[in-house]
Amino acid sequence: MKTKINIVDAICGAGKTSWAIQKINDVEKIAGFGQSSDKKYIYITPFLKEVERVIKNTRANFFQPDPSKGKGSKVEHFKMLVERGENIVTTHEIFKRLDVDTLDDIAGEGYTLIMDEAAQVIEALHDVSEEDIDILLELKAIEIGELGKVIWLKEDYGKNKNSKFLDIKIMADNDTLFIQGKQAFYWTMNVRAFEVFEEVYILTYLFDAQEQKYYYDMHNVAYNKYSVQKNEDRYELIEYNPLSEPRQQMYQLLDIYEGKLNHNFDHREENANGKQLKQIKLFQLSSGWFEDKATKQDIGQIKNNLINYFTNICSVSVDELFWTTLSGVASDVKSKKCKCSSKGNREQDNFLPFNARATNNYADRTAMAFVYNRFMNPNDKQFFTSRGVEVNEDLLAVSDLIQFLFRGCIRNGQQMNCYIPSERMRNLLKQWANFEI
Repeated sequence: MKTKINIVDAICGAGKTSWAIQKINDVEKIAGFGQSSDKKYIYITPFLKEVERVIKNTRANFFQPDPSKGKGSKVEHFKMLVERGENIVTTHEIFKRLDVDTLDDIAGEGYTLIMDEAAQVIEALHDVSEEDIDILLELKAIEIGELGKVIWLKEDYGKNKNSKFLDIKIMADNDTLFIQGKQAFYWTMNVRAFEVFEEVYILTYLFDAQEQKYYYDMHNVAYNKYSVQKNEDRYELIEYNPLSEPRQQMYQLLDIYEGKLNHNFDHREENANGKQLKQIKLFQLSSGWFEDKATKQDIGQIKNNLINYFTNICSVSVDELFWTTLSGVASDVKSKKCKCSSKGNREQDNFLPFNARATNNYADRTAMAFVYNRFMNPNDKQFFTSRGVEVNEDLLAVSDLIQFLFRGCIRNGQQMNCYIPSERMRNLLKQWANFEI
């Protein structure tokens, strides 16, 4: 029987997770007091805190992988739980490490998958050089299959656990290794990870912007899209219709800064003609701009702009704001106002990664800054486009921006101050609000 894959695509705060918990509890309620239903779930979520939420709020008896019960490994305990047919709740990081044997076991148990937020389905392997790939091809250790999937040929390789290419062999054997132009290897999630379940529910927003959508297109995986709405005290899936989203109402809650702090960090604007200026603004604050164009003067000005905005423009304390930029730039623009711990101590920070998802820890913050112009990594983009998959970078950019905005007080229907210095990102947000993207 073919897996029914369902994308629950609804705006932040619509109740996707609440619907999922309700769905589980409805089945358990039918089973009766003291009884367990025959339905089995694997629930995947980004954060351990959300794992606890699922355990606390569902009637089903969920287990989370415990390294002390799995030979020191959460993955090993996950496998044991599957063999016992238990309900499992864990993080994306554990799910992406499942091997083909575990997927076979899942298929035999009849599980339903509920995945909160789209998965990371591809990742470039930076520790494998082009020379390494040439060696493997010349030695006929690998061959290239359909869509560029890497097939390992030397079955006797890897008896020595220190073998240089052992990890490559393991990924190839798990059907998770692809080649890009004979120049780079990519780990990709085994597509069977979504085909061994009886049903799959992906809870996300703007799925068409996500790499998982492109990955599904690449593998010709069919899916249905729904949204979710609340009627009285019940959540229900409805036909997907983005025009029903309260985008304008959300946009009206954003006090978006317009002023000189949006452009005083780039001295190249001064002598540019109209066409040049358009190109400058298109790529300002992108990864490429930070790496190749930005001067120390530009970075210093951005740092001052952040302090100025949060101190003078909207006047908020350090625990009333949150902010982001490219991670490699954050340490250069952080300050006593905009904190970013080099040790990753997020409890003392007000910095969040630009693609943050599924955390409500900043829902009381009344001001934010998004100092980044989001484009897809060019190599990742080529990975999909070279396989005939169309990529929408603008939708990806606005998707990350909206997710970031909804970490703050807007998720509670409150007005929020916003510093978004990239003209492209501000325009994309406006287009989203007007249903133009």
